[in-house]
Amino acid sequence: MPLPSEDTSVPAAEFYARRTEELRNATTESLGAYSRCTQILVALGLVACFLLYQALAANSVPLWFAGLVLPVAALVEYQRHRNRVNFSKLRSLSEFYEKGIARLNRNWERLDTGEDFLDQDHLYAKDLDLFGCGSIFQLVCSARTQTGSQTIASWMTSPATVAEIRSRQAAIAELRNRRDLPELLSAAAPLQASDFKAGFLKRWVEGRPGAFPAWSSYAAFVLAITATVLPILYFGGWYALATLWRALGVLLVVNAILALKFRPRIKAVLDSLGSLAIELPVLRALLQIMEREQFSSPKLVELANSLRGSKISASRKLLRLYRLTRLVKLRENELFSYPSFVLLWGTQFGMAIDRWRRQHGPQLLEWMSALGELDALISLSTYAYEHPADPFPEIVESGPVFEAQSLGHPLLKEENCVRNDLHLDERVRFLIVSGSNMSGKSTFLRAIGVNAMLALMGAPVRCVKLRLSLVTLGAAVRIQDSLMDGRSHFMAEMQRLRRMIEVAGEGRLMFLADEIMGGTNSHDRRIATEWVLRAFVLRDAIGAISTHDLALTEIAANGLPGRNVFFEDSGDSGTLSFDYKLREGILIRSNALNIAQILGIDAAASSSIKPGK
Repeated sequence: MPLPSEDTSVPAAEFYARRTEELRNATTESLGAYSRCTQILVALGLVACFLLYQALAANSVPLWFAGLVLPVAALVEYQRHRNRVNFSKLRSLSEFYEKGIARLNRNWERLDTGEDFLDQDHLYAKDLDLFGCGSIFQLVCSARTQTGSQTIASWMTSPATVAEIRSRQAAIAELRNRRDLPELLSAAAPLQASDFKAGFLKRWVEGRPGAFPAWSSYAAFVLAITATVLPILYFGGWYALATLWRALGVLLVVNAILALKFRPRIKAVLDSLGSLAIELPVLRALLQIMEREQFSSPKLVELANSLRGSKISASRKLLRLYRLTRLVKLRENELFSYPSFVLLWGTQFGMAIDRWRRQHGPQLLEWMSALGELDALISLSTYAYEHPADPFPEIVESGPVFEAQSLGHPLLKEENCVRNDLHLDERVRFLIVSGSNMSGKSTFLRAIGVNAMLALMGAPVRCVKLRLSLVTLGAAVRIQDSLMDGRSHFMAEMQRLRRMIEVAGEGRLMFLADEIMGGTNSHDRRIATEWVLRAFVLRDAIGAISTHDLALTEIAANGLPGRNVFFEDSGDSGTLSFDYKLREGILIRSNALNIAQILGIDAAASSSIKPGK
């Protein structure tokens, strides 16, 4: 179903719901047409049987009457095949829009978690929920290829240069209203490409060159031609049946010798095709987009130019590989098993695929790199389309600076997202965020980190306005102990903070630490935290820490360029409620009585108990 051009201005939720309904109706219609073609084929088969009976048994009609059914059946089967292909495309499109609705509704179970890309020791990936269920990856990634998903994961964990960020922003802005491009990719092949593992293609391309001698492919071709010609000569009356059987016997022996000689290499080639065939249709669709479309942003023009310049287009070269993989799979058909052996089907096409790999393998890696970027940019443009109120940040080269107006966390639905302002620069290097549990401290720190990450990968941010310099992120927000490594929570946090201090010495750092030094007593925490903050300030870093220990708030008044802010609760009479608004100063209101009442404790009675009772 073509995509109406006027639909690009419709809000994402409404557009996705309407397209899903349209595609569901079209899928039902296509399935009905496929069923009708099947019924017609059955009826034609019965008619053919009836005519054969009348011709052979009753002699009432000529035998060629039965042959009239064949062209009609062929036309019906062709239409049946088209309906099957159309049904598959419509189902893929429906699933694409259903997943779009899942992203908007935060229905994480339906989306790829990207956990394969998670490095447990990364400086901020786990702390900021970049991968896993309910992650940023699920929100921003609608890539159609594993290569595109891998590119997005790489961008999320490795900040780009200022020039690269600006070029990605321009490309995403150009692609944002091109809703036809995701549809083209969705219809190219089934959505799931999880079987295509990262690094497979590189290993496939870099396989041993010259695996087959030059004469082998010619020998296999001559044997296949001979196997085809022999029956034709027999039916033409050139020799007797006995001669045919002897010739075929000799031919089969030679076939067997050739097939056995190269069997290990052929098997290695053919075994690698399962995951390769998953990506090829989408990669070809991406190539066709790059070859057909005229882009204006420098990034897209550069990617398009990297795929042009040869007499034969990259998509045509890839189409040949795709056809070879499709043809070689015909030997898996039980009805074709004997002819495939006689024709050395697997051997011939295995050699052809290996020959393609040797000729175009290095180019394929270049295409994959460019196509991975294009798929990632289309995916981020979909994210931008789904969140039209999120602007692109301003990236500055001076700094360090992080100025955010109405900063919110992207994983929260808009109606549940409470936004706050934030300003960090040369004068205010860090914030000390105090407040009780559940008041919003951790979410605020993660919102800072996630928006910085989105900005540094070139994506829109959940702010009204964001201005920041190029920084390296470091977070100690979700630190875990490890029994296997014999590492406590406190030691894990110390190791992470040490890494962050080392990174800060190499370049600008934005640090985030939740409930810093929570594994030690208040006195030692106060001293150690000040040491850490002084180390960060000396290394020109900016960031924020959170704590429920009010002793740490004294650090900001101890000659360091920091500022105290806090979140508070407004509950009473045994309830806790929070407005998640950031306030200047230090939290002075206690919620101890409310906590006691929630726990069912009579605070007054408990306070009257004398020591030793």
